[in-house]
Amino acid sequence: MILLGLSRAGKTSVGRLLAERLGCRFYDTDELIRIRTGLTPRELCRQSGVSALHAAEAAVLRECCGLDFAAGENCAVIAAGGGICDNAEASAIIAAIPLRVFLYASEAALFERLTRDALQTGYYPAFLHFLPVDQKAEAQRLFTELYTRRTEWYRESCNLIIDTTGLDCAAVAEKIAEQSDN
Repeated sequence: MILLGLSRAGKTSVGRLLAERLGCRFYDTDELIRIRTGLTPRELCRQSGVSALHAAEAAVLRECCGLDFAAGENCAVIAAGGGICDNAEASAIIAAIPLRVFLYASEAALFERLTRDALQTGYYPAFLHFLPVDQKAEAQRLFTELYTRRTEWYRESCNLIIDTTGLDCAAVAEKIAEQSDN
């Protein structure tokens, strides 16, 4: 299964707990990109551009999907980077994954988490044009557009939608585990 959602929706934290509960392998595409390239996805995008990031995303996603089947296993939990929906090659790979889970969170909650991170780094992430933290109003405007577009894609592409409002990561993992058994 693959966990999808916007940046800061909890995909990695939930994915680790879910994989442990189900006895599956866990893969984080952002972490695999860092291991393979020596750069975080944000750094890779900033240094080499979006096309390099998209190529790396598709490569690690293919790797995640192939590793378990090569090992004779069919149980894996993949946490995908928030922007993977903007990657045509990765989207085709995602469509072949049997269980696609959208971790839904409100726009306000996600923007608050992104702003908290931006205060640490001094700027917003690549999908918000690396705007300096003092350009919060413009970052909010861009995020609203992005949120609307990506949320629509996730809703259309996923066969399980989990509303994370008011739930901690353990409760979200439990909810997915229960619903994936059905």
